Amino acid sequence: MSVLDRISPDWPPRFRRRLGDVGGAFADGAMLFPLLLALAWQTGGSVVVMLATTGVAYIVTGWLFRLPIPVQPLKSLSIMAIAAGASAQELQAAGLLLGAIYFTISFMNVNRLAGRIPDVLVHGFQLGLGIMLLLTAVKLMGGNWHEMALVAFAGALVIGLSRLSGLPFLGVIAICGLLWGIWHADVPIVGDHASTLRPSVVALMVLPQIALTLTNSVLGTQRAANSYYGEAAWRVTPRRLLTSLGLGNLVVGALGGMPYCHGSGGVTAHYRGGARSWLSNVVIGNALLLLAAALLIGGGGLPEYPPALQALLLGVIGVFHIQLTYASWRRWDTALILVVMGSTALLAQSMLWVLVAGVAALTARWIVQTLAGRHSIEGPSVGKPSS
Repeated sequence: MSVLDRISPDWPPRFRRRLGDVGGAFADGAMLFPLLLALAWQTGGSVVVMLATTGVAYIVTGWLFRLPIPVQPLKSLSIMAIAAGASAQELQAAGLLLGAIYFTISFMNVNRLAGRIPDVLVHGFQLGLGIMLLLTAVKLMGGNWHEMALVAFAGALVIGLSRLSGLPFLGVIAICGLLWGIWHADVPIVGDHASTLRPSVVALMVLPQIALTLTNSVLGTQRAANSYYGEAAWRVTPRRLLTSLGLGNLVVGALGGMPYCHGSGGVTAHYRGGARSWLSNVVIGNALLLLAAALLIGGGGLPEYPPALQALLLGVIGVFHIQLTYASWRRWDTALILVVMGSTALLAQSMLWVLVAGVAALTARWIVQTLAGRHSIEGPSVGKPSS
């Protein structure tokens, strides 16, 4: 029995679940808001359009899957867009192109193909993502060891209390952070950028993202949803996820919104924040629509999460995400693959290289097993049989 059950035995179960849905709705905010705002500022895109289209996408996604499935910025694309100084037109072109690619792939036999992907490859990707979230949390502290130690202690406390009590601490902290950010809103609404369309920049945003989406946003999301929600996740299939991403990014891209995915890290964030139904998508979706409307009507600044709070949320989500890999640590051969992929994430800090390392490690294991099997069949002796 959780602490929530002990302190509120007379509360209806549905009411307690709804509290969790509200708290979990904002648990992925540390990933969503910073990247959305950075994309708008760096590319000169419309923050109002990005917030509004993301809000609608959240609501539609919840209705489609009937679960708290996230709507996140495409991480590889977002980082490349910021680093390369992409324009709003280039961001829009990349989103439209990815939408068309995902929608086309959805007509293939992706459900059957996904079933053949080894669990350890997905677990290695989840491990890599968890490590990179932890690294991002460390970077946000800017080398301030005192703040880093405080955030680490707070993170351990949140994880421990969440485990012991069953209360959605992560969601509560995320909501408090959003309210703080709105109260202290001072981020400019839009940047000033020229209209350019460079095919090379679009290609750099699109090509790495395809592999990452198929691995993390499709396979990773499906298996994370199955781990957390069991049979209730029957709608979360690779084909449905690709169809959702394809059509969604085509519509959002046409309107100039934020290209998005359904990341497995977001599934972890919403679940650990307390979300258990797609009401959480409705809550965060409407909150984004209201924020977009407020900016459209009244102007002003945008909410900004404090770096320490971003670090806390990302770090806790990273730890919870790493816990999804437990099954593959129980065998030495799969554990070795996890070590390879995790080390790659730590050193290269690129999910694309994590994927490459995982495929290489799986190939090496297959070669070793094939040679060992052939050796076993042929036998160690090549001399005459004994009489």
